[in-house]
Amino acid sequence: QLGLQLQACAEIEPYCCDILAKRYPKAYNLGDINECQWDSIKSDLGDIDLISASPPCQPFSIQGKRQGAKDKRDCIPAVQRAIALIRPKYFCIENVTGLLSCPHVPGADRPYFQFLLEKLSQLGYDAEWLTVSSGHFAAPFCRERLLLVGISQRLKPFRKRAASWTLQAGKSVKEARTAQERRGIKPGYPLEVVRNPRNLARPLGVKSGNGIIRKQRSAAGNLLDHRVAGVALRRVLYLESLQ
Repeated sequence: QLGLQLQACAEIEPYCCDILAKRYPKAYNLGDINECQWDSIKSDLGDIDLISASPPCQPFSIQGKRQGAKDKRDCIPAVQRAIALIRPKYFCIENVTGLLSCPHVPGADRPYFQFLLEKLSQLGYDAEWLTVSSGHFAAPFCRERLLLVGISQRLKPFRKRAASWTLQAGKSVKEARTAQERRGIKPGYPLEVVRNPRNLARPLGVKSGNGIIRKQRSAAGNLLDHRVAGVALRRVLYLESLQ
């Protein structure tokens, strides 16, 4: 809908890989991002304008142990390597808001996020960030997320004309909620689903024993609200329009 074309992705979960292959048959799945050989990948894909990443949140979540860089699931260094070698104009990183306060390693005084910003600056990128909740779009849940947009310092002259991202995001949220009100959309399950719970991926209160449903639920737990993602992607498109 935003006019972006997916060239490649990096996914290892089999169920999610199947969905990506069905939705984006022309996009390469690079597999484990920690094992990617970016030099050869860049030669195969050519110029890439945007890298988007939603690395595992467990190393930073306030619901976990917050091991930061010591957690084996921390894929942010792999994302940084991709940015360093691909050299896109922009990148978007999404994660839990706990990334803002999580120590770099347990007991460290400086937060992981500060190290991240310093590394991105060394790579030649400026960054701006904000937090957005699905609740802002009248969803029946909060699911607050941190959005970080990186801009190559090569584009700095154009950025001077950029409007505030906070104001831009607020306008997007207002427009979305106004559209929902006009269509009469309310939070919660659609009336059709309430009348016929079979329309749910898993009927309410019924054990199915279906392994596919378990995989669906596991994948859904890692989903990013497309409206929240759109806040970051629209920011990139806006910045690109200033050139």
